[in-house]
Amino acid sequence: MEELKRVVSAPFKKNLTGSLPEKDFEFSLAFDLKWFSPKTASEVKGRALEAGLLSLKDGALLPCFDVESVRLPHAFKPPEDFLELNKKPGKPDKSSAGRHREEISFEQILDFVSADTGVNRQRLVSEINSMQDRLAYLVDIRIVALIVARKFGCEIEGILGKVSMVVPGSSDYA
Repeated sequence: MEELKRVVSAPFKKNLTGSLPEKDFEFSLAFDLKWFSPKTASEVKGRALEAGLLSLKDGALLPCFDVESVRLPHAFKPPEDFLELNKKPGKPDKSSAGRHREEISFEQILDFVSADTGVNRQRLVSEINSMQDRLAYLVDIRIVALIVARKFGCEIEGILGKVSMVVPGSSDYA
C-alpha cells in the first residue's frame, strides 16, 4: 500500500497540484514519468480508487491523503511487478501461481524493531531519515531500517528473509 501511495503521489507532486483530470493523471504516469504503459497507468488509477487513495469528483482525481507527507526517494521507480504486489487481497492471480512473495512494509519493520529494542518509533524514524539523507535516497527505506535496527542491537534475522524477497538486490547481502 505504501508503494501505491508513492506512485499515486508522484503525478500530483510533479504537476504541483491538488487535483488532476483522469487522463492527465494517467498521462503523467505513462509518458511524463515513463513508469507504465497507458493501459497499466489506467489500472493503477483503478487500484488507487479501489484502495481509497484517490477520489473522483467531476472528472478530476483528488488524493485522499496528504501528498506532501509522502517522500519519494531520488530516482524512485516502481518495481516491474508493481501491480502484482499491490493487488486486492483475496483475488488469485494466475501469473503468480507457484511463486510466494510475502510483502513486508516499512511500518511492519518499525514495529518489529521497536518491539525488539525498546526504542520508540519516533526515534527510529528520525535515525532512518537521517541515514536516508546521508545515502542520498539510493537505498530502499526497508534496507535502511534494517541497518538502523542493527545499530540498536536488533536481531534482524527474523525479518531479513522477508525483506530480501521483496527488495530487489537485497538478497545479495543476506
